[in-house]
Amino acid sequence: MRLETIHPRELGESDAALWRAHQSTDPELQSPYLTPNWAQLIGAARDDARVCVIQDGAGFLGVQRLSRFAAMGAGAPISDYQGVVGLPDLPVDGGEICRALKVGRIDLTHAPAGQTILKGAVAGQEGSWIAHVAGGRDLYEAALKERRNEFVRQTDKKRRKLEREHGHVEFRAQSTERTDFDTLLAWKNAQLKRSGQPDIWATPWIAKTLNRCFETRCIQFGGALFTMSIRDKLAAGAFCLRSPRVLHFWIVAHDNAYDSYSPGVQLARWIAGWAGDHGVAEIDFGPGEYQYKRQLSTGQRMLERGVVAGNSWSAALRRTQHALRARIEKLPQPRIAELPGKAMRRIDLMRALHA
Repeated sequence: MRLETIHPRELGESDAALWRAHQSTDPELQSPYLTPNWAQLIGAARDDARVCVIQDGAGFLGVQRLSRFAAMGAGAPISDYQGVVGLPDLPVDGGEICRALKVGRIDLTHAPAGQTILKGAVAGQEGSWIAHVAGGRDLYEAALKERRNEFVRQTDKKRRKLEREHGHVEFRAQSTERTDFDTLLAWKNAQLKRSGQPDIWATPWIAKTLNRCFETRCIQFGGALFTMSIRDKLAAGAFCLRSPRVLHFWIVAHDNAYDSYSPGVQLARWIAGWAGDHGVAEIDFGPGEYQYKRQLSTGQRMLERGVVAGNSWSAALRRTQHALRARIEKLPQPRIAELPGKAMRRIDLMRALHA
């Protein structure tokens, strides 16, 4: 297998065009996190970013090389998709890729199901919540009402009450207001602090990536800020990434003063309709068992996690961790069953943040 490893800044226009062509033919690979633009964005923020060019452009894999022991998917832990973009059923030898990168293993946590790079090495899976909106707002709303009529009724009731008690609600798509973007990040950081989570978005390389996304606005790839305001005051915000056919929710937060009206849900529902009317085929809410994702989605796309490796002790260690996690997750006590997954995600988060 012919392999070339380069920094994303070395990716030529012809390679990027070929990468996009591979994406366009496979609906499972059209996430903005799997674009060459995302790899280049991460490369602008991290010197350890790499692109593996497989078989002269038959496939591409974006990673970040944390150390000689392990690499992770490009943009981890803030990327919801990782994996190879290339020809269907492209044979990929994980051991050869690791040798080319000079690492013991590659940890993939959100690879679209069925990737040959994880063949025989899948350690688990979870679904990313998807709303198919290609038919436009009216069709999406009709389908939503048919599937979840009580949810629609309650959301509409809260919206009417919100306007009655606080005034006119205004939605805005693809806002360029930096103040609103900064407010959204402040809300999100406060939310993380309350829940005892690390201050992810203040990490220098992540903050740099966020800012570049906010400043990049085009159909091919870019950030998209959506806002909900009441009497010209921001009540909720959602910052998304987009590719030509996918809008991926990234950061969502709201003013706690409006908690009882579910402002984040109100905004997400409006965005889904807007997206359908503006050429977007699907909304990707990402993985995670959040009620609003389940309520607004029409299905799920399965994502797999596993270890890409040859023979290395670091790969053996990671496989042991996955095996232990799988055994404990089968226990009948839910709180105990979820502990290994939480621990592994926390460790991966800290590895990526402090690399």
